Amino acid sequence: MPTRRPNWTRRAFLGLGLALGGILGARGVRAAQSKRDFDVVARKYAFRVSGNDRGEIRVSHNDIVHVNFSSEDIAHSFAIEDYRIMKRAEPGRPASFDFRAEKAGTFPITCNLTIDEKCREMKGTLVVEAR
Repeated sequence: MPTRRPNWTRRAFLGLGLALGGILGARGVRAAQSKRDFDVVARKYAFRVSGNDRGEIRVSHNDIVHVNFSSEDIAHSFAIEDYRIMKRAEPGRPASFDFRAEKAGTFPITCNLTIDEKCREMKGTLVVEAR
């Protein structure tokens, strides 16, 4: 006569399978992201990104973005409104921060300080490409 496992045993195996599936699924998400480092310098009313005068940060969706933000002339800010980021740097006092590129699209980077009227003209771009 075949032996039948108790109901709790089947539930335990099912629960273990779901837990392992969740762990393996989370690892798959982590493998898809990468960490990207950028040096952003504010000077003469423009952003330079890692030596590039275009002022553009280009990443993939869910990347971890590390920014070293500095200013070479007066105080400036690095603001991305859609990501709720606003960091300020002064000459000799840089700011470093991380964020996850969780929204795909193109987002303006601005300086929102009012030290000088030309600060409002500073423009950069964050481009988050969908995977």
